[in-house]
Amino acid sequence: MAAWIIRAGKGGVWAAEWISRGYIAIYWNLGGADIATISKDQIKSLYKMQFPDASRQVVAANAGMIYRFGHEIVEGSTVVMYEPATRLYHIGEVMGSCTFVMPEDSDDDDGSYRRKVAWKATASRDALSARAKHSLGSISTLFAVSDEALRELENASRGVPPVASSEGDEEEENAAEIREATAEDGIERIKDRVLQLTWEEMEQLVAGVLRAMGYKTSMTRRGSDGGRDIIASPDGLGLESPRIVVEVKHRKETMGAPALRSFIGGLRNTDSGLYVSTGGFTKDAMYEADRALMPVKLLDLDQFVRLVVDNYDSADMDMRAILPLVRIYWPA
Repeated sequence: MAAWIIRAGKGGVWAAEWISRGYIAIYWNLGGADIATISKDQIKSLYKMQFPDASRQVVAANAGMIYRFGHEIVEGSTVVMYEPATRLYHIGEVMGSCTFVMPEDSDDDDGSYRRKVAWKATASRDALSARAKHSLGSISTLFAVSDEALRELENASRGVPPVASSEGDEEEENAAEIREATAEDGIERIKDRVLQLTWEEMEQLVAGVLRAMGYKTSMTRRGSDGGRDIIASPDGLGLESPRIVVEVKHRKETMGAPALRSFIGGLRNTDSGLYVSTGGFTKDAMYEADRALMPVKLLDLDQFVRLVVDNYDSADMDMRAILPLVRIYWPA
C-alpha cells in the first residue's frame, strides 16, 4: 500500500490543527460531491464549474490531487505531514473514509474534504539524509513517498541514524544534481506552456523578450500567414541602429531553407535578423543563416525559452501576463 505525503497548507498553516484534531484535509468545495465515488473526469467537470477561469493546467493538477485524496488514499494508508515550525515529519495511519465538512462546520471559508488520521510517530528533518530530504521536498501538495524515504522516516522516528555516506561530497553532489534536474524540468514545463500559446500571443511574447533586453518594439503589417513581423530598435521606430527585424513562426513544422532565404532577402544591409521558430530549423536553413551577409540569429523553442528565463526579471507586465512565471530560490 502506497504511503503519501500531504502539505498542511502553505507554510504548514494547518499542521497544528491536523495534529490536535487527528485528520488530514484538502480545502476545496465541489458542492459536497462524494469525491471517493466519482471519476477523475467528473471531478474535473465539477472543478471547472467552481473555478471557470482556471487554466487547463490548473484544472488537471488540482483535479488529480483531489482524485488521489478521494481514491488512492484509503483506510490503512500511511500518511506523512511536515510541520515547518518544528521541523518534524508526522507519520500517521488513515482511520476513516473521505468526508466533506460543510463550511459552517469548518474553520476555513470553503469547506474541506477530510480523512481521520491516528498520528503515531515523528521524525526530525535534521535526522534525515540529504537524499531523503530532497525526495520529500516536492512542491506538490499530495504525492507518493518512496519506499526508501519512508524507511528512513520510520528509522528516524525510532532514533536510528541514516546510513553514512561513503563519499564526503555525496550530499553536495546530490543537491547539485537535483537542482540541475529541477531547473531543466522547469524549462520543459515552460516550453509546454509556450506551445499552448496562440500565434498572436507568441508574437507578443517575442516582442516582450526584446523589450526586456532593452529594445523598443513595433509590430508591422500582417503577413500572408496571419502573423506579424516585429521591428526592434533603440527608438522604437526602426530609425536608429541596431535595427532588428524579427520573423516568428509558431508551428510544429520545421522551417526550411526557402523560408530563410525569403526572410534574408527582405533585410537591409544594415539590419540584423532574428527568426524564431517553435518547430525548429532544418540544417539547410541554418546554413542559409550562417552564410547571410548580415547578422541573422535563429532561435528554436528551447533556445527561445532559455532566453525568456534569462531576461524574465526585466519583463514588463504585458509579457508577464502572456507567460506568468514564478522564481524558486535554492540554497547556493
